[in-house]
Amino acid sequence: MGETKQPQDLMQMLEEIGTCMLTTVDAEGRLASRPMGVAHIDEDHRRWFFSRVESEKVDDVVGEGQVNLAFVDDKTWVSVAGSAVARTDEATKAQLWDLGAKAYFADGPEDPDVALIEVRPESAQYWEGPGGAVALVKMATASLANKWGKDSPSMGDQGRVDL
Repeated sequence: MGETKQPQDLMQMLEEIGTCMLTTVDAEGRLASRPMGVAHIDEDHRRWFFSRVESEKVDDVVGEGQVNLAFVDDKTWVSVAGSAVARTDEATKAQLWDLGAKAYFADGPEDPDVALIEVRPESAQYWEGPGGAVALVKMATASLANKWGKDSPSMGDQGRVDL
């Protein structure tokens, strides 16, 4: 494992990944995941998502629901744990309104069926690897080497960051 990342470095990495899997806990305690586009990231590293008020994900976060955001790109995987709340105030919706929201909600931020899900990150785990081709070579080499009892290959850096 390499040097542990600072929270601001990890959050900066995530700004380049625009879509994540949002996992919530439903009323029966089951995990439910769905892809979501990040509408906004504020100065406190909160992630904001547009949704319909009448949706399972909004029902799941009523109050302060525990959530997970899973981000992936070519060489990086990040799992962010936090809490979420649903917001419906028009001023915040108007402030964060973007092209993605406009594609889903034709009536604009004034639409009473538009909600924002605000995710407050608390901790994150990350893994950074060498990428596809390099990883394949390392795994092939390790599979041959392990026939003779050698160690597993180093597949990159990983760590946990409290936010």
